[in-house]
Amino acid sequence: MLGANGRRKWIRALLQVAAIGAIFAAVTAYQTRHHVARVAPDFALQDLRGHQMTLRDFRGKKVLLHFWATWCGVCKAELPSLRGLARNLAPDEALVTIVADSDDVEAVRVFAAEHALKYKILLGERAVLHAYGVGAFPTNYYLNGDGSIASTSVGISTRLGMALRLWFATGS
Repeated sequence: MLGANGRRKWIRALLQVAAIGAIFAAVTAYQTRHHVARVAPDFALQDLRGHQMTLRDFRGKKVLLHFWATWCGVCKAELPSLRGLARNLAPDEALVTIVADSDDVEAVRVFAAEHALKYKILLGERAVLHAYGVGAFPTNYYLNGDGSIASTSVGISTRLGMALRLWFATGS
């Protein structure tokens, strides 16, 4: 049996966990306040080889749309998680990344080669970043198969966190 001190310690611990959870929820809500609410805006962007892709190209798949920048330290720290996620995608899932600092395409190609990035990298445009309300990097949009937005996040994510959010998105 727990004594009065033991119960107080448990109550204090639970209150601290609840406070941390509330702070996390508030920060997340603040960070995603400008994000698109319903349907992901379509776009036409080029990949590193010059091929044009649209968001419509991925209809029927659950998509992690990942906005990042080569200069972003948090984005660099997240690269192993993205590589692992990309290797284990289900047939009905896709990882599409949009690099914000795409003015120097050759520098992005070098960065991708140096970091062994094998997943789809699209060259971002200011209008697309604005349409998605991207104000910080990395920013993730998890899309359902019909192109609607299942959830969003800002900041570092783990491979497990990304995989679970993608898994919870609905397919076509």
